[in-house]
Amino acid sequence: MRPDPRHDTIDTHVTLHDRSQFEVQFTYGVAAEHLVRGQANEHFRVEAFCFFPSNLGITELNYPREAFYRNLHAYFRFKTPVMSEEELLDPLNRNSPINMLSFLLKRLAMGEALDEVVAPAEARLFGTVVSQLMRTRQAQAEALMTRAKQHGEVAVWREFEGCCATLVRSIPQLLAKYRQLLADYQTFQGRVPDALLQALQHVDEFLTYRFDHTLAAMHFILTSAWEAPVKLDRVGDLLHAAADEEAGYRRRQGYLQLSPGDEQALALYTYRSGALKKLIDQVLYLDVRTKQQTNRWRNLAAGAGAMVAALFAGYTDRSVTLPLYQHGLWLAVTVFAAFYVAKDRLKEVLREYVWDKVSQYFPDNRLTVVDPANGLRIGHCNEKVRHLPKGKVPADVLAIRNAAHVVDLDSARKESVMLYRNDVTLRAREILQEHQRRTHVKHILRFGIEELLPRLDNPTSRVQFYDNDSHVFCRLRAPKVYHLNVVFRLTPRDEGHGTGGPVYRRIRVILDKNGIHRIDDVSLSEDTSLTRSVEKQSSPRVREEDPMY
Repeated sequence: MRPDPRHDTIDTHVTLHDRSQFEVQFTYGVAAEHLVRGQANEHFRVEAFCFFPSNLGITELNYPREAFYRNLHAYFRFKTPVMSEEELLDPLNRNSPINMLSFLLKRLAMGEALDEVVAPAEARLFGTVVSQLMRTRQAQAEALMTRAKQHGEVAVWREFEGCCATLVRSIPQLLAKYRQLLADYQTFQGRVPDALLQALQHVDEFLTYRFDHTLAAMHFILTSAWEAPVKLDRVGDLLHAAADEEAGYRRRQGYLQLSPGDEQALALYTYRSGALKKLIDQVLYLDVRTKQQTNRWRNLAAGAGAMVAALFAGYTDRSVTLPLYQHGLWLAVTVFAAFYVAKDRLKEVLREYVWDKVSQYFPDNRLTVVDPANGLRIGHCNEKVRHLPKGKVPADVLAIRNAAHVVDLDSARKESVMLYRNDVTLRAREILQEHQRRTHVKHILRFGIEELLPRLDNPTSRVQFYDNDSHVFCRLRAPKVYHLNVVFRLTPRDEGHGTGGPVYRRIRVILDKNGIHRIDDVSLSEDTSLTRSVEKQSSPRVREEDPMY
């Protein structure tokens, strides 16, 4: 995404979920300073312009918006709070889940009743934060290893060594602190529900599997450092010692033990670790309740058409058929039938006409975002999908699409375009009142391509050519891929302060009949002429005049 200091509360992340789905995450920051100036809600508009290759033959008839919605999954969750190891272990930090669990334990020791929801929620929040810490440390180690291999500086290798040592030292401290609390809670068995103790145990099991996975990943990163100018044996010893100690703990607790030849245990591990992850992450997920809006407005359009048709029928019924009845029964019946058919068709034509004109002003679906912890509604969004002629694509979006063409041919100019738009409103006041640590909301859109795959040709085609280097003729199978370009436009909308400038992101999805190969992130910051063109062409006033362009 092009960096923009005006949008420090916006972030995007694009990932390949599997061979048939890719995922886009938008992170919205809820700013406390907005409440000071009287802004109770945060508003964002997300637009995804999908440019389908012309040889897919995508039209409004064979790929309606209902098909698009079938392949779209949208959900919301809180962003994992960012806390360092020191912040988690700081006894004075009120935001640390460890301290919250200690506080609840002290109340339990004094004979007070324990809330069955708060303690498991704090434990799961601790699990998500520590899991995120492990991923962060692993990513830092991978980045340092890449840098060290490129530059070969001893200082970078030492930094890599320090990163590994920090992971091996700090994570066991956090796990030891949590496990001591778990043991203290278990001493009150009989006074607290078994479900609560089981929830705390699940977090411990999840973290030991996660730590073992991270240690193995760090080990394999280390094995690729054979050309290091410094000895890293101490790091390897630390990793093995930590892994041995953690394996012993899992054995004592009766958790799963893995071995290379035990396929049954491996299958159980993948299933159980995935289930544990979903259970722990529940503390961050929000409920989304979808209500379809199109039927309501379509019924209103049908009512308008029926009203006009009724007026037509009422006017023609007696004034025409009654005089004809005096000349002949069959003539009157024939004319009456003709008027009845005309009335019926008039109703249908008017219904479609009215719906076509007014549907652009109303959303397809309305999604309500609810905090499952308290049942409080903290936001909503209206989503809409429409086919667009390429000539009606906004100029700023089209400028981004036309930059960095892989092949600049007519086929690219004849693409089919679908626009998915989502207007998001978050209730900042409710979020900040209920949550001090979870103030960033992730809006996750998962796009599927399953219904597009049958339209693609075979994944390879035969190529014959002359190889000038070997001076021989060659015949081989070459991959045949398609490019699906998607331009995202994200616009913050401040109450009473106008609409901020948009932020753009363009991706290129490389796919064939077997699914998605990869996702290329098309950089916009490198093309300064494009950046100036987009900034000149994007106009909030123009965009507001037509709701669907």
